[in-house]
Amino acid sequence: MFTTITPVQNILSISSHVVHGNVGNDAIQFPLNLRNWNVDCINTTNLSAHPGHGVFTGGKEKAKLVGDLFQGLKELLLDDEYQAVIIGYVASSENLQVIWNDILTQFTRKNVVKVMDPVIGDNGKVYVSQEIVDLYLELLGRNEIDIDLLTPNMFEIEVLTGIKINSWETVKKSIDVFCAKYMRVKNLVITSVTIDGKMYCVGSSKGKSFYYKVSEVDAIFSGSGDLFLALLTDELVKNEQVLAVSVCKTINVVTDVLNMSYQLLKDDCTTKRNANGKLYIPDLKLVESKNILVRDVEVIEPTYLN
Repeated sequence: MFTTITPVQNILSISSHVVHGNVGNDAIQFPLNLRNWNVDCINTTNLSAHPGHGVFTGGKEKAKLVGDLFQGLKELLLDDEYQAVIIGYVASSENLQVIWNDILTQFTRKNVVKVMDPVIGDNGKVYVSQEIVDLYLELLGRNEIDIDLLTPNMFEIEVLTGIKINSWETVKKSIDVFCAKYMRVKNLVITSVTIDGKMYCVGSSKGKSFYYKVSEVDAIFSGSGDLFLALLTDELVKNEQVLAVSVCKTINVVTDVLNMSYQLLKDDCTTKRNANGKLYIPDLKLVESKNILVRDVEVIEPTYLN
């Protein structure tokens, strides 16, 4: 006897891949599978492990392969196969060019949710090539493709807008500049904004900007941004692009996954500390957090900026 199940949806995720660990597509696929998504992955890297481990092999995938893989999917699947597309770490300017010109342009239906994390850097440092930075600025500035959600961190929004953030006034100014400059981006989430030593997640949608305070975990994680991207995409689709509700639920779940990973690894002799003495956790404990990933979350009202 078959029981009624929640309808399954389909998503294409283009990001990095590691053989060991949970970053990039490996932090995106499993959580979305748990939430009833079939996830097709195109990998922009193929590494043995995250470089944060200190030892890794492998490298970037060539842009031709990225494009060829998508063409193979296009020939195999119907045009309406995907309900959403995620663009994460692109690895090279050539990959970004192919993703923008040859892949995103194929998703012209209004109901395909297109989500992009413009991975440029963090903590005041660029960790991709200048060619990638320049190409993001150029492509987004063309205003030719609708992007349903862009998820830069604080440093990345500073790069995209040219506004240095150090107060709520500069946060509002950066959002105003962003909305004027990148008019085809429907929703903006600045994933981590630090004001007066406290961390916040800031969102802007339909002319309204808001924020939630984020409970920090005393460690540095790899893969947390990818997990955030996956879960926020899921929530955005489920909540019909009501951004504040989607952000609230995502923050709660990601924070609990980080706490679980921290508790499991804080006493592990292989867990390293960074230059500031903080624990560095290169691999999230996603399987161990599976109950967290699917639990319901109480929604609270955000604080509005305007």
